[in-house]
Amino acid sequence: MGRRRGVGFPQEGGAEGVMLAGRMPKRGMPKRGERGFTLVETIVAVLVLSLVGLAAAQFAVTAIRTSYAQQMRSTAVSLGDDGVERVQAQIASVNSDSYFDELTKGMGESRVDDAYTALQKAGAFTSNGAVTTQLKDLGWAATADSSDTYIHPARTTTGKDFKQSEFMVYTVVEKAYRLSGTMQVKTASAWGLPNHGLDYVNGGDASGDVWTPTKPVTKAFKSGSTSTYVPVIRVVVGVTWPDNLTKNKTCIYTTSMVLDVNADWKLIV
Repeated sequence: MGRRRGVGFPQEGGAEGVMLAGRMPKRGMPKRGERGFTLVETIVAVLVLSLVGLAAAQFAVTAIRTSYAQQMRSTAVSLGDDGVERVQAQIASVNSDSYFDELTKGMGESRVDDAYTALQKAGAFTSNGAVTTQLKDLGWAATADSSDTYIHPARTTTGKDFKQSEFMVYTVVEKAYRLSGTMQVKTASAWGLPNHGLDYVNGGDASGDVWTPTKPVTKAFKSGSTSTYVPVIRVVVGVTWPDNLTKNKTCIYTTSMVLDVNADWKLIV
């Protein structure tokens, strides 16, 4: 029998071994751009992204709250305008010398006091507010009518926002006077008028009417021999609502209108 040739592996030093070894891939340094992030770089990147995301979220929240605050103020302005329209509708069918009585029929002293206090607390009667007045300059009825026929010092209404926020609408009637020959309108307190010695131009004492909250003043009067005052009514409508940007703060919007109640105003410049 012939000899069988055995099948063996090439020796390490042989030519075939060298050839196979040359075919094995060599591990080298990765090319530029192929190297991954280090742990420190990854942490820094995550922190930067987190800060950017947090800033964006805060900006979005602030934008939403600011937009909501603007919506609330827009509602307050609409309610203030509605309050003025109610006043105009209330006096549409009466003479000017009856404006005071008509507007104060639904206003009792205690409710006017409460409305004044609420408006004052919200900042309506400060130097930065719409007007400057005192409680004694406001008017009310000796016996108030509680029916819905007349305007009341305070009423509550609900906004159309998703929170159904509560708005308070206050209306007060202020007795004020224009100095003849000027456009200045102030209350008796602001003018510093005395509680005596005020005389109507056509005769008669005006002091009691000027300083009595339940009495209207519909005629011009003099204080001393030189100053003549023409009566007007200033109706102040104030709307308050909770501030969504600052905790425990009340926002306020005020508007007012001046009504001439002097029947002979054309004769007195």
